[in-house]
Amino acid sequence: MPPASLAEIARDALLHHLDRGDARPALNLALMALAQRLGGPCGLQALDADGQLRWQEGPAAAHPVPVAELGQLRGQLWLPWPMAASELAPLLPTLAALLHHEAHAQAEAQALARAPAPAQPPPVDTPAALLRAALAGTDTFAWEWNLDNDWLGDIDEGLRLLGYTRQELGHTQEDWNRLIHPDDLAANDEAFQRHAAGETEIYEHSYRARHRNGQWRWMLERGRIVERHPDGRPRRVVGTQVDITERLEAERVASEAVQRLQQIARQVPGMLYMFELERGRGGVLRYTSERGPALFGLPQVQVQADMNTIWRLIPREDQRRMYAAFETSARTLADWTCDFRVHRPDGEWRHMSAHATPERMSARLTRWYGYIEDVTERVQLDQARRDAALASAANRAKTEFLSRMSHELRTPLNAVLGFTQLIQIDQADPPSEGQQRRLKLVREAGEHLLSMIGDLLDLTRIESGGMALVIEPVGLHEAAAQTLEMMQSTARLAQVTMRLQEGGEALLVQADRTRLRQVLLNLLSNAVKYNRPGGTVTLAVRAGRAGQVQLTVTDTGQGIAETDLRKIFEPFQRGRQSAGTVEGAGIGLSVTQALVALMQGQVAVDSELGRGSRFTVSLPVAGGPAPPSALQSAPQSAT
Repeated sequence: MPPASLAEIARDALLHHLDRGDARPALNLALMALAQRLGGPCGLQALDADGQLRWQEGPAAAHPVPVAELGQLRGQLWLPWPMAASELAPLLPTLAALLHHEAHAQAEAQALARAPAPAQPPPVDTPAALLRAALAGTDTFAWEWNLDNDWLGDIDEGLRLLGYTRQELGHTQEDWNRLIHPDDLAANDEAFQRHAAGETEIYEHSYRARHRNGQWRWMLERGRIVERHPDGRPRRVVGTQVDITERLEAERVASEAVQRLQQIARQVPGMLYMFELERGRGGVLRYTSERGPALFGLPQVQVQADMNTIWRLIPREDQRRMYAAFETSARTLADWTCDFRVHRPDGEWRHMSAHATPERMSARLTRWYGYIEDVTERVQLDQARRDAALASAANRAKTEFLSRMSHELRTPLNAVLGFTQLIQIDQADPPSEGQQRRLKLVREAGEHLLSMIGDLLDLTRIESGGMALVIEPVGLHEAAAQTLEMMQSTARLAQVTMRLQEGGEALLVQADRTRLRQVLLNLLSNAVKYNRPGGTVTLAVRAGRAGQVQLTVTDTGQGIAETDLRKIFEPFQRGRQSAGTVEGAGIGLSVTQALVALMQGQVAVDSELGRGSRFTVSLPVAGGPAPPSALQSAPQSAT
């Protein structure tokens, strides 16, 4: 239950005094309620004109507030936190009246103790005067109801609040009931009957009363039965009444504002929160938005009930940084910002980022308003970017190294090949037949190595962006025929038949002529190397889809295992052929795919182990759509 308001504390204290006729318990009741509201001990002192302490209730705390100057008596309220007298306006008149009454009661007791005969006590305020003094200016009035004759005493102030004169309405409860909204009469009577039956300590009810101008005003009525008949029937009731229309309207506006803020908070992915840190008591989460606890994988009730449930999820090194940042923020009132990790109950690690703005509530209490968001994906993305940057740097270093080494290797290798050729054709001192065979092996090995170095140089140029292409319309069928002619001698040595299917003679592609020939040579060379004696290699040129022209190289060789197809275009990957007898470095297909991509094309492969492979190169068509005759005459590639 939330702490009572200052006006409610005042009314409860007055009703308590009227019920028992003793100001001391009423003051104690008011001080306890005020201490609950302020969250710290409260005290009250009465001093005479000389500053001597006449009476004290509760501790003397650090922050005094003057209560009232009543003749020779001066009251002083002690609070746990600094507060202005204007903030306590609804309560101070009641405390002053009760304090004055208690001082007179003590003076009367002292006089009786000193004099053997009864002394005339100093005049004291009547209960009605006490109520009027305490409630003046608060839009609250006190009333007394005599049930025997249905007479409402002190009702004039209530009539004034509703715009009536005392002549316009009678002074009975029946007269007053005519002002109450018909829909509220039954509930009002039920609330009083529960109090009369002893079910509630006081009678309390809110209802609408008609103002003289026709408006309905909300009234809060509270009272207590102070006198009963011998048979237990109520005889006299005293109470207070206050116009709460403006307060209810303010609460309605505040409630709507809270609901709007809650709707907004539901859309925020992180957690809005209010955190309080009190010196000597630790920290408490006073508020968390609905979606917040999901960040930590905990129920909201558990998060607000015990902040340690969150604290235990945070690693100790992060706890130390957070606590140090909080201490600095509490001391300097600078914004608090901190990144930390959370090990959720489901075992998942999440990264959080928190920000809060502090507000000093008192010398001991500081409050932060802030926001916590889950930045795990952002942290992972930043890490991935850093990893990618490191990988890119390593790749550039590798590319530069390979480029330099390739250039360095080509010079001595060309010298070896040159001298090998000179020895082979030396007429003055011709080599023997055995030497010719060995020189031929040296030359073939050197040419193979030179080819590999060339592929490696091309790969490094492509990866570094240094490969320059001249894109122009190229007749794909013509380029295929020329390349096929260049490979015929190699195919004959391998006992492989090569043929070019008819069709597609008029098809033009956008390509670099030299690099297109290199792509075809790489594909045809592989088709021959990995074929079998008596096998075939077939080239086919045809129109493809969406402005593409396709060239297909089909062989009847060894084929490629399905597990190797996924990485066949990766550099230095030869799959099962790495343990075979066919020489190669696994660079050719990587270069082929990269060159085709530079020419805005694609390479696809379809293979079956033991039955051969089919590589398809798709390149953009040049010069508009191909002639219909060419499209119709293009046969399907052989399988």
